[in-house]
Amino acid sequence: MLGAYALASKDTQHTCLLIDGTLGLDSGSLASALSLEEQLRIEAVLLTHRHFDHIQGIPTLGVATLDQHWPIDVYSLQGTLDAVHEHLLNGDVYPDMTQPLNSGPAKFRFNPVEALVPLRVLGYQVKPIPVPHAVPTVGFIVKSDSGSCIGYTGDAGGELLPFFQDSLGVQVLFVDVTFPNRSEELAKLTGHLTPWLLRAQLQMVLRANLPMPRIVAVHISPGHRDQVAAELSDLAAELGVDLTQAHDGMTVLV
Repeated sequence: MLGAYALASKDTQHTCLLIDGTLGLDSGSLASALSLEEQLRIEAVLLTHRHFDHIQGIPTLGVATLDQHWPIDVYSLQGTLDAVHEHLLNGDVYPDMTQPLNSGPAKFRFNPVEALVPLRVLGYQVKPIPVPHAVPTVGFIVKSDSGSCIGYTGDAGGELLPFFQDSLGVQVLFVDVTFPNRSEELAKLTGHLTPWLLRAQLQMVLRANLPMPRIVAVHISPGHRDQVAAELSDLAAELGVDLTQAHDGMTVLV
């Protein structure tokens, strides 16, 4: 977990995961939480959607690795890729690093994905899973050839059942739980979850007798993290599930 929070500050990083040092899931802290040497190892990035806190690390990563003469692959919905190109890599805010620069190759190679259509990325099986949010969004299931499998919802206001039903067999699911229970209306309005809203999703899983992976809550609002942690602890005890809140720098072994 490079970052576990919905806002960046001196003490918190935007939600972002790094798999095996080479594959990024979202880019909110893909540059700010890594050394230059660690950034040079990144080969591909999966973006869930176009909101700034999930895409902001792309141009910084590109500049930091520009001397490498091979591209970094970026995978997302076409609309997300278009937004990154139009608003960040537009030749004004940052150079258009999807095109050759100074006689060198393009830094980024954009690869559009479609919801529920599997693909291979760096030797992993990847499946984009559509989720409800304020803009078109997909989460991802990522499975290594050794059998380890995670799911990452990105920002999601619900409809999580496909992560539990998928034949790839998610073992750890990283879930958006941005707000405490008292902010349920705000969560619904903005396309996020609270512990109570997550409770309804997990109850559907239990009623369907589906396998329950370990759940790790991410995208926490920093000002509410203690309250969210307490409410998640109560939820874990009530339902008897393995449910924890993420923190920056957390390593999850699968």
